Amino acid sequence: MTTKSLQDSLRRMGECFYPARIRVVETAKRLGASDRVDAVAEVAWNKSTFAFAVQTRVQFNPKAIQEAAQQATRLAKQLKANPMIVTPFLSEEQLRFLESQQVSGIDLCGNGVILVPNRLLIYRTGNPNKYPSSSPIRNVYRGASSLVARTFLLRAEYETSQKLLDEIRTRRGDVTLSTISKACSSLEDDLIIERQRKGRTTRLRLLQAEKLLNSLADNYEAPVIRQKFIGKCDLDDQAFEAIARDWSQETQERVVRTGSSSSEHYATMAREPIRCYYCTDATGILKRLGNSARETERFPNFQVLETDDPIVFFDVRDSVDASPLQAFLELNAGDKRERETAEQIRQRLLKDVGIPKRSP
Repeated sequence: MTTKSLQDSLRRMGECFYPARIRVVETAKRLGASDRVDAVAEVAWNKSTFAFAVQTRVQFNPKAIQEAAQQATRLAKQLKANPMIVTPFLSEEQLRFLESQQVSGIDLCGNGVILVPNRLLIYRTGNPNKYPSSSPIRNVYRGASSLVARTFLLRAEYETSQKLLDEIRTRRGDVTLSTISKACSSLEDDLIIERQRKGRTTRLRLLQAEKLLNSLADNYEAPVIRQKFIGKCDLDDQAFEAIARDWSQETQERVVRTGSSSSEHYATMAREPIRCYYCTDATGILKRLGNSARETERFPNFQVLETDDPIVFFDVRDSVDASPLQAFLELNAGDKRERETAEQIRQRLLKDVGIPKRSP
C-alpha cells in the first residue's frame, strides 16, 4: 500500500458513498514553498459541490490518524476547503474522533464519514478491516510482549528503555530490549505512551492509563492449562504456601495464586470456597504435599492449574499472590459479581499509577 495507490483508489470511488459523488480534481498540489496537499477532491450532493483537501495515510493507527487529521485541517484552511483523510481502514472509534474534529475520512473497506458543517453528513461503518497490521508485534496487549504494557501500570515513566527492562526483570518478567522497542512503538502509535527523545536517550511516559487498562482487558486471554488437579488439602493457606515457597526455591518451579483467588487482598469480596493456584509443575508440588492433598470432586477446597504462561507469574506479591492487574483481568472476564469486584481493583490501579507531569 502506497500514497499513490490510495490516491488511485480515491479516484475510483465515484459513487461509493451514494448519494454523494467523489471526484479527484488534482493530486500533489503544492501550497507555498513547503506545504503540499495529497489531493484536491470534490464531493457533489443534491446539486451542491464541496471542495476537500485530502491527506492520505498508509498507516492507520491512532497516532497516524490524529496527525493526518491535524494536517488536513491546516491545509484545508489554506485552500478554503474542507479537510478529509483517506486510509486503508478506519474503525468506528476513529470515525467518531474524525467527526468530533469535523474532518471527513474514507477508507478502502467501505467505511467513512463525509461532513460539511451544517450542510452534509454521511456516515458508514461496520465493514471489516481488509488490511491487517504488518507490525512486527501484532498485539502488544497479549502474550509475552504485554509485559511491557503491564509495566507502565506499575510506574508511569521510565528514563530509558533499559530502566523499563530492569523493572520488568525485577518483577520476574523476561523480554528483550528489541521487544521493548517494538512494543513501545506500537503503544506510541496507539497514543497510550509517548517517547521523548533527548540526545541518545529516550524517556518513556504513560499518557492514557485508562485506555491502556481497557486495551489489556479487551485483549485478555486466560492462560493455557496443561494439567488440572482439584481436591482437598488439609493444610491452611499459611502452611501450604510455606511449603510451596520452599519447593519453588529448591526446584526453580513457580507457584502463585490465581488472580481471582488473590483478589481478596485488593478488593472487598466474599472469600471463594476453593483456593486456586497456578503452578509450572503440578505433579511436583502435589508430590511434595504428600498425603496432605488428595484428589476428589466432593466438596473440594483446593485446585492446582499447571501452566507455563509467563504472564500469570509476573509481578507476584508477597511471594504467592498474583498482581492486582492479573486479579483485575481475570475478574473482569467473569460474571456480574466478579466484574463488580474488578471495578474496585480498576479504580485502585488507576489511582496508584497516576500520570506524572510532562517533563520540561
